[in-house]
Amino acid sequence: MSTVSRVTVPIRGSVTIQCSYDNIYQHQEKYWCKGSDWSSCSPKVRTDQPMISGEMSIRDDHTKQVFTVTINNLTSWDSGYYWCGVEISRGSAVGTRVYLSVTQGVSTVSWATVQIGGSVTILCSYDNMYQEQVKYWCKGSDWSSCSRIVRTNSSKISGEVSISDDPTKQVFTVTINNLKSGDSGSYWCGVEISRGSAVGTSVSLSVTEGVSTLNTVSVQSGGSVTIPCFYDNIYQKHEKYWCRGSDWSSCTPIVRTDSPKISGDVSIRDYPDQRIFNVTMNNLTDGDSGYYWCGVEISRGPAVGTRVYLSVTEDDEEGGNNEKQRWEQVLDAALKAGTGVLYLICTIIAIQLHWSSCRKRGSNQ
Repeated sequence: MSTVSRVTVPIRGSVTIQCSYDNIYQHQEKYWCKGSDWSSCSPKVRTDQPMISGEMSIRDDHTKQVFTVTINNLTSWDSGYYWCGVEISRGSAVGTRVYLSVTQGVSTVSWATVQIGGSVTILCSYDNMYQEQVKYWCKGSDWSSCSRIVRTNSSKISGEVSISDDPTKQVFTVTINNLKSGDSGSYWCGVEISRGSAVGTSVSLSVTEGVSTLNTVSVQSGGSVTIPCFYDNIYQKHEKYWCRGSDWSSCTPIVRTDSPKISGDVSIRDYPDQRIFNVTMNNLTDGDSGYYWCGVEISRGPAVGTRVYLSVTEDDEEGGNNEKQRWEQVLDAALKAGTGVLYLICTIIAIQLHWSSCRKRGSNQ
């Protein structure tokens, strides 16, 4: 038999441990027990009965010759030695030992509320012993059978979901954009360890009206704008910020409600009683056009936000002046043309009068 030798899991987290066995044990009963001594360890779950006991469950896959043990909602009391065991004839058994350490193996926020159509960034922290391991993000209420969406070794982007790992900071980041109500549910920050086992912790995502604002704002060049950002009452005491960029996960913060509240011609002000924060931008130019985000920080670094497009258009006064100049040019040209026509008419009349006078003189002679 074989399994991992040691697993570190966060408090309140979950762990899945796989125990491999030889094909001669395919039809034998398997079990999971706790204790430093193999001969006297206390059985917790068995493949005959019970397969589920409290937060523990066991499942056997004969074709793969592996049985899986899952433990949820771990506490510090769950730390200790455990055994993967297989019963053989005449009451004998074989097994192998694993040490379970319940600390801060993988941790994240316990919940996040996000606006429909908005985005969310979840930070998943892990122990340094997992720096080189594969991380993933999966969905499902049950840790042992959650559906994997993205992984750090392949499929780093899947639809609106992306994942990136920073081993130096011991954190991997999951970003979800354009959220829908159907995206609500339980998700897991997971880390794969050797022999197919994994550790992880869950986060509950609720897609409601977390943060909302306008879709598009048009402002004249040189003018000012104040954009209102609305948020749920659960975020009244959280820090708010305003950032720029088309991508939520990498937008550049400009002002924050902690500091700085003013940066150049941009300022931010929060009104917790009204559940709104306002962002004011003055002396706008064409270069200020682009995507911006109303953001709210939640615990442990993740954030929720929604996007607005700012369009800085040509100043109406300047456009009016240009139009006036065009009309002046037209009138000037018309006046010049009219003067020429009048001069021509006068010339023709003068010639006619001259010829008439000449004819009269000839007749008198």
